[in-house]
Amino acid sequence: MYTIIKHAHLTIILLTFIFFIINFVLTLKNSDALSHKILKIGPHILYTLFVITFVYLVLNNPLNLYPFVNGWASSKLAGFVLYVLSITLALKWAKKRIWQFVGLLSAVFWLVMSARLGFADHLKVKGTNALLEMINTTSPFLYA
Repeated sequence: MYTIIKHAHLTIILLTFIFFIINFVLTLKNSDALSHKILKIGPHILYTLFVITFVYLVLNNPLNLYPFVNGWASSKLAGFVLYVLSITLALKWAKKRIWQFVGLLSAVFWLVMSARLGFADHLKVKGTNALLEMINTTSPFLYA
């Protein structure tokens, strides 16, 4: 059951990104299609399913990684919150194009960082802030 929920969780993440890109393009075009019901409520349904699957995965994970106890799990949660805030910046808060693109780049950044963190097995057992540790160990600019 854990594997099924995990794959559903990953699929939901992909769908949220697809909805974001569609909404972003339509926002740039000032399209009337933005008022379509599925584009308005679809992301909210997906975020709700994301949170439900997240809670299930946290409560039933085999490594006992919990947010606010383990740095890896806390970093994943923070990455999701920053991803959603970046999407909100790009689609709702930004009034100028430049800030919409900043929101887009920020959302992509946080999605990629959270995904990379998911594959960082060596960080899953440490009690440190995993996202910061991963950035420090993978950034070539810090060692130049």
